[in-house]
This record gives sequence, C-alpha cells and structure tokens, in this order.
Amino acid sequence: MKTVANTNTGVKSKSQSYYNKSKRFWKKESVKEIGAAYFLMAPFILIAGIFIFFPILYSLIISFQDFSYLNPDAAEWVGFNNYVALLQDSTFINAIKNTVMLLAIVVPIQTMIALILAAVLNSKIRARTFFRTVYYLPYITSPIAVGAVMVYMFNRDGVMTQFMTLFGMDNVAWYADGRYAFYLIVFIIIWTQIGFYTVLYLSGLQSISDDIYEAAKIDGANKVQVFFKITAPLLKPTTFLVLFMGVIATLQIFEQPYVVSTTGGALPGSPSESTLTMVMYLYTQAFTYFDMGYASAAAFIIFIMIFTLTLVQYWYFEKRERS
Repeated sequence: MKTVANTNTGVKSKSQSYYNKSKRFWKKESVKEIGAAYFLMAPFILIAGIFIFFPILYSLIISFQDFSYLNPDAAEWVGFNNYVALLQDSTFINAIKNTVMLLAIVVPIQTMIALILAAVLNSKIRARTFFRTVYYLPYITSPIAVGAVMVYMFNRDGVMTQFMTLFGMDNVAWYADGRYAFYLIVFIIIWTQIGFYTVLYLSGLQSISDDIYEAAKIDGANKVQVFFKITAPLLKPTTFLVLFMGVIATLQIFEQPYVVSTTGGALPGSPSESTLTMVMYLYTQAFTYFDMGYASAAAFIIFIMIFTLTLVQYWYFEKRERS
C-alpha cells in the first residue's frame, strides 16, 4: 500500500511540475520574449519569403506549364510533360553525363589536394601566412575573370599550352578542341575551389590537440601511421563538409564552363556539347529560348539530384561514424 501511495504521489508531483513549467512558460515575460524574437526575425522571414520561398513555389508551378515570358498569357497546364520531355532529351542527358563526370573527377581530386596542402601549411614552414593567402586568392577572384585568363593561357600561343607540348600534347586551343575542353574546365574548377577547402581542412587540423600527436610519437608511431590512424579519423567531420560542399558546388557549376565554351562566339556547351553542364542547359532554355516551364522542370531535377546525393553522403558518413 505504501508503495502504491508513493507512486501516485510521484505521478502527481510530475504532473504538477509539468503544469508549473507550462504556466511559467506562458507568463507575460515569456510571451514578450517570444514576441520580441519573432519581431526581430520578421525582416529575415519576409525577405526569405519574397526572394527564396515564393520564387521556389512559383518555379514549381510553372514547371508544370508550357510557359514563356515572350507570351505569358498563352501559358497552359501540361502536367508532367516537361519532365518527360527532359528525360527524353539527348542534350539534357548529355549535360547530366558531363556534370556527373565533373563530379567524379573534381571532388575526389580537390579533396585530396586540399588535405595535403592543409597538412603542409599546418606544419612549421616559413611564410605560412603568405602561402595561405595565395592559395585562397583564386576562390575569392571572379569566376568569369578566372575563366577568361585560363582561356588565354590555354590558347595556341598560351603559356600553359606551350608548356604542355613539352609532354607531347598537341599545340591547340584547348577551349576549342573537343578532346581537351572538358579537362580545361576540370583544371579551372579545381584551381578555383581548392583554396577554400584547404582553409576548411586547416581549421580542422588546428582543432586537433598537440597532446594526441605527442602521445603517438611516444608510442613509436611514424608520420604515415599518425596521419591515417589519428589525423584522418579526427578530420571526418571536416571531410564530410568538404565533400558535401564540393558536390553541391560542382553540380551547380556554371560560370567557368560558360566562359570556356562561349569563347569566340561559340554556343554554350561547345565544342560538340563536351562542356555542357546541367545548369548551363537550364540557362540556355530559360534565357536563350525563353522556355521557362521547361527550364523550371530542369531546375527541379537538378534539385532532386543534389538532395539525393546529400542524403547518400550523410547516410554513408553517419553509418561509418556509428561503426
């Protein structure tokens, strides 16, 4: 009987405690604080609604329409026809292939190089601050400017083209040759983005305590063992961030391929669609042919791809972390 009485009392006290907390939460002071918080957030919510959420919703709606800004009054509902046409469009399929190839080449290479550069810059070398700044400069430089400079460097008389001929490469303008244009874009993207990911890895390396490395040296671990057994595992969160951002940035790449492919007045994606990316295809449909319904459908397919790859990355790293 005593046990039951104590249990009931405990239940009542917990209920009473919850009631008291709820009552305190809805006090005038709490309501004022909540109101003040929403008031301060209101400008951001309003701006986000106007410039982010409304355009997304509007794009989703017109992706199911035959809609052109040249004649918006003639828009008509076509359902999933735009999506079906996209998946049957050989040009769009080729743009997907090119983008996936960029993804498969660029992300692993820039991740490995960024990690190596960060490890070197984190060591005790002279002029570390200078080199950190130099590596970061390409990332904050205009992508259009970078693309234009690279086009000149890889022209027939360009410095890089002449250098590559020493290794048996043809003396051609890389941007105009279907064999080399794609790899020119790969080089430009890696060179542009690698500084940012190096900085991310540097911040991750500097968060690792020196005591861990000293303990490893006392245990007789060499530099290779320290890197693979200590540094790499502790950098998993940073690596996930680098891969996550690298995948999104590569899938959304536009400026560099556009500059390279349109040099000399050529069509976007030239030569022979070897440099055509998904975003460039979207841009062409929207602002060359003004087919906004078709372009919006392409935008949401790109969004689904990015969202799916992000989930896969998260699931993989989460599984590795648990194991």
